[in-house]
Amino acid sequence: MLAAVLPAANAASVAELEERIEVLEARVASLERIILSGSRNPNRFYVCSVKPFQKLFEASGKNEWEARRAVRRACNAETSTMFCEDSAIRCEKYE
Repeated sequence: MLAAVLPAANAASVAELEERIEVLEARVASLERIILSGSRNPNRFYVCSVKPFQKLFEASGKNEWEARRAVRRACNAETSTMFCEDSAIRCEKYE
């Protein structure tokens, strides 16, 4: 009797797993499209700044990482890296 129940249970289990995989694949595809497009909001951008001493360095980017990297590079080009640390950089998001 158990042998008769197991194949039916396994078939239902396999069908359920296949359905879950299909849903997850669709979600992954959606997230990949968001990543490739830059963000959910194509008008969003970030402006980051750092002000060691009296000079202000600013940079913008389509994401925060890009803006931070650009402002850090500009700051490092003209001052010591100890004044351009990530903790000193301030960023704002604009929609």
